[in-house]
Amino acid sequence: MNPTTLIFDLGDVIINLKKEAAWHQEDLFAHFRHDALQQLFERRFFHDFETGQVTVPEFLHTMQSIAIADNTTEADIRRHWNAILLDMPAHRIALLRTLRQRYRLLLLSNTNDIHLEHIRAHMQSAFGEDVLENTLHTCYYSQRVGLRKPGREIYEWVLQQQQLQGNECVFFDDKPENLVEPARLGIQTVLVDRDISELVTL
Repeated sequence: MNPTTLIFDLGDVIINLKKEAAWHQEDLFAHFRHDALQQLFERRFFHDFETGQVTVPEFLHTMQSIAIADNTTEADIRRHWNAILLDMPAHRIALLRTLRQRYRLLLLSNTNDIHLEHIRAHMQSAFGEDVLENTLHTCYYSQRVGLRKPGREIYEWVLQQQQLQGNECVFFDDKPENLVEPARLGIQTVLVDRDISELVTL
């Protein structure tokens, strides 16, 4: 069956990201207590934030409590947290607009409201609109859905919501671990290891 639907991850697929190791060292461990951050990772605090079990105010309060500088503000926390987010190249948006003429386009992203607020501000500045909402047919964000990749449930949920069979879809993601469960559901998967424009056959 020829695919009818293309599903895209957001980070390092549509929007560029800072390397995660550099973000951890330069923006998180540089401004928040290393031991406390490690404990939060182990407690799945950040996982819970991305699945809506931790609210934005709770996240900001927790991060403020482990900040190295006593005068760290919520704006400081947002800046450090958003430092992983870089630019959204215009040619990728142009590609999505072209693909929209032939396919249903979905977004499936592990993300949170602080990142989304920053991304929307960037899109407004760069494009004058929310190009994700206005170009893709449906955007699914883990914090809103309450599920997160690479768990099988989120892929099953998207298929159910869209009334799709796995073999109708192609899924693009930059993390190999996020491609395992979609493949088991019959979804064709593409590992994004270079610019998305080089990987999509029009």
